Amino acid sequence: MHSAYNHFFFSPLASMIGIAICVPLLLAAVFSRSEAAVGDWLGQGFDADTEMLELLTSGELADSPVGRYLHELREKFHGPVVADLLCYLRLYTELALRAKGVLMMRESGFEVQVDEATRERFAELRYLEKSIGRTGLLAMQPLLHMSHKDLWQLYMIGK
Repeated sequence: MHSAYNHFFFSPLASMIGIAICVPLLLAAVFSRSEAAVGDWLGQGFDADTEMLELLTSGELADSPVGRYLHELREKFHGPVVADLLCYLRLYTELALRAKGVLMMRESGFEVQVDEATRERFAELRYLEKSIGRTGLLAMQPLLHMSHKDLWQLYMIGK
């Protein structure tokens, strides 16, 4: 029985050599793929956030799908809440752009500190979240493309 057991395993030297070769290759492949995914995510998210901010500041919001969606929300929420929803969308988008910029700078080796104005904007964002409530946040979710990555980037810039 002892000899059958040995047929299923390699010698310790062969196992060590296999691990010494395979693990670094596997780690390099995972790191490379992860780095590419983060780069793609930052680029795509940056473009989408830039387009949203341009739409919000251009005066052409009403004619867009976002504007039509916000118009539908006016029927479900009181006027001041709709105004807070719009402020929340603008502020969230600005902070998301800033967060992606900070992440890109840090990825390039620059140490970026978050200024007091940005911290104040996060305080305003938290205030707006309380003002619009859970229902308002859920209603905004399709516009924010809120995901764990987005929440993480906002958290990172807030540090």
